[in-house]
Amino acid sequence: MSRIATIANDLRNGLGAIKLRSDVKKVTLVFSGKSDNSGARYFVRENMPRLQYNNPTIKFDVQKVKEAGVSPELTIEFANNDIKKISCSRIQSAEICKQFLVATTEGSVASA
Repeated sequence: MSRIATIANDLRNGLGAIKLRSDVKKVTLVFSGKSDNSGARYFVRENMPRLQYNNPTIKFDVQKVKEAGVSPELTIEFANNDIKKISCSRIQSAEICKQFLVATTEGSVASA
């Protein structure tokens, strides 16, 4: 399999390769580059590309702040102006993604 085919296959399969609800408007992840926010960093690298690929109409924003001590947080904005926040402090990227999918998908998602 070619390198491009492998990348495309990875974007279509795996945790986060799912269509989100139609009322999800924007997703913002804020974390510090200086603190121990490894779950948030891995979420950006591992899961967010799949989410973006499968949901091209949703705006994804990553804010990596330079100040230490910023608690990582994932904010989901919906079309009716509701906001859901998920604390990403001290949890792994897979758990962040599962909590995100529970909040943003129709139907059930396997729980942790």
